[in-house]
Amino acid sequence: MNEQRHGHQGLPEFHFLGAEQHRSRGQVVRFAWITTAVVFALLLLGLGRALFVRHANADILASRSAEIAILQVKVIQPSMSGYESKLTLPSSLQGIFQAQIYARTTGYVKQWFKDIGQPVKKGELLATLDIPDVNKQVEEANANFELAKIAYERWGKLREHDAVSQQEYDDKVGAYKQTEAVLKRLRDQQDFGKVVAPFDGIVTKRNIDNGDLVNAGNGGTGQSLFTISQVDKLRLYAYVPQDRAARIHIGDSVDVLQAEAADKSIKGLIVRTAGAIDPTTRTLQIEIQVPNADHRLLPGAYVDIALTLKTESSLILPTNTLMFNSEGSRVAVVQPDNKIRLQAVTLGTDFGRDVEIRKGVTANDKVVMNPPDSISEGQAVAIAPEAPKGK
Repeated sequence: MNEQRHGHQGLPEFHFLGAEQHRSRGQVVRFAWITTAVVFALLLLGLGRALFVRHANADILASRSAEIAILQVKVIQPSMSGYESKLTLPSSLQGIFQAQIYARTTGYVKQWFKDIGQPVKKGELLATLDIPDVNKQVEEANANFELAKIAYERWGKLREHDAVSQQEYDDKVGAYKQTEAVLKRLRDQQDFGKVVAPFDGIVTKRNIDNGDLVNAGNGGTGQSLFTISQVDKLRLYAYVPQDRAARIHIGDSVDVLQAEAADKSIKGLIVRTAGAIDPTTRTLQIEIQVPNADHRLLPGAYVDIALTLKTESSLILPTNTLMFNSEGSRVAVVQPDNKIRLQAVTLGTDFGRDVEIRKGVTANDKVVMNPPDSISEGQAVAIAPEAPKGK
């Protein structure tokens, strides 16, 4: 090799190959340039495509961001109708007539005739009392009366003969009538030794036994002899809050419920109201009567009273449309341009899931349900389509 290069005087061998070798070199160079150009073009095409896709994605992202920025809301229109709600109040059953029987005079119980649970008729004897003090007073009054009567008759004959003055005769007449009145009063007290029933009913309490000392009247503790109740019809009292009192009407039906028979309601009737609000409790007292011909209900039993309260036609909205803050109660109304108006409202009766709206909205307003706390005045919203019924 060195000898050959030395023979060529140090020149490369391709200098001695001629024009054909030059053409081969040119083809190689052109191929290299074409390949480079193609690769560069492909790179430019890929770069352009990437820039186009990025721009398109940016437009889609901006469009979706704009859609997300518009709050989707569900709306409801206020309903214009009457509303029925239930109000449950506690109470206790009482006999339509109920009385505690006291002695009218002081004495000892000689004998009692009626025990608890037994029926009685009006005027029937319940017990007899031994009243020795009254009996002694009757004997004394009777003696005084007999003496005054003799004097009255004697002085009457003397007056006929003008043997005594008219004044003396009048004194004897007055003494006679006075002793007669005293005797009558004491004999009436003797009759009080018989304790009788004031009306038809059932003995619900007996607080005496033979030999007990009882005092006249209802003074002291435990002085009542019997308690009698008339249970063919029962009554009970309930106290309705002031904000519901206007919807109570005499003649309205009520349901009476007992805890031991919650599935069986008994119909009662409002027969009267107090006609005024109690300033202490801010309630209206009502009386309800319940038929009890079968004596199934017992006086003194605890019950619940379910009142059905009807309202006049008014605007009603669900309570989940309300917003509360320092400015009061408000609702979010969607205006025709799909922008929010925060509207102050005046609330009426709260029915639980619904509430009465007295002022602030109309029946045509579209009110947002479950408005978020971030909702603001003038905010653009989109009304969500209603879900198909049955789904």
